Amino acid sequence: FAGDRPAGGVMKAKDIMRRKVVTVERWLTLPELAKLFEEKGITGAPVVDEKGVILGVVSQTDLVRVRREAAAGVALYHKELEEPLTALGIHFEEVDPGRVESIMTPGAISFDENAPVEALAEAMLERHIHRVLITRGDYLAGIVTTMDLLKALMVLAKRETAAAR
Repeated sequence: FAGDRPAGGVMKAKDIMRRKVVTVERWLTLPELAKLFEEKGITGAPVVDEKGVILGVVSQTDLVRVRREAAAGVALYHKELEEPLTALGIHFEEVDPGRVESIMTPGAISFDENAPVEALAEAMLERHIHRVLITRGDYLAGIVTTMDLLKALMVLAKRETAAAR
């Protein structure tokens, strides 16, 4: 967390983003994903293909949901949609229920690195999400989580207190 901002300027995504982003591939097994989250001390990660293209996001919430649904005998949402999609003539790839691709949220909310922090916070609040991806052009440059936003808020509060003295 850089926490840097030009005097009187707007704090941008690049000022608070984490630059070292742990990504996962869609073929990773769910036990491997859980172990990775624990080892890295993270609660979510972008899912990328072999070329690094962002496919979606996966989180601990997704892991908990799939375990709860399995315990209750509820099918994954991919399976629930299979018949209607097939009936409509829509083809989709079969997913392995024991892999990241079966539980990830397809697509991801992303912002350019120069986006104002307020825009990130607003999107996260509206969508009830805990992380947004930060891009530089077409490439993943970083990630901002709710914890990063809280740290930025603390930095701003300390600056305002110091300026008031």
